[in-house]
Amino acid sequence: MAPAAGPPASADVLYSNALRDINGKRYDLATQEFQDYLKYYGATDLASNAQFYLGEIAYMQNQYQAALDSYNRVIENYPKSFKTASARMRKGFCLAELGQKASAVRELRAVVRLFPGTDEAKRAAAKLREMGAATG
Repeated sequence: MAPAAGPPASADVLYSNALRDINGKRYDLATQEFQDYLKYYGATDLASNAQFYLGEIAYMQNQYQAALDSYNRVIENYPKSFKTASARMRKGFCLAELGQKASAVRELRAVVRLFPGTDEAKRAAAKLREMGAATG
């Protein structure tokens, strides 16, 4: 008889392993670990980070639609997360990669406006310049 399926590890261990694997470029393993983290520990403070990192993994693999979906989940499900600015910036980058320039420009301008002085605002402004769009 198979044991009942429960969490594969504690929240801290699972999250640490996932970070180690993403940094080690073991993306398939990190994806599974972050998905498990969200499945078992979706109400914790680090859930928004786990969702964000799923977007980062997809982005690094040029899977821009999947990345966009993950960043949108951060924005929608964790609006007060400190990953919101990064998620919105990356959303703009994904939209640009997907050829949706007008939407990308809108999103990146929102980052500049909503998160002034942040690294994300500076990177969004740089991307807007690269795209030939004004920052405001």
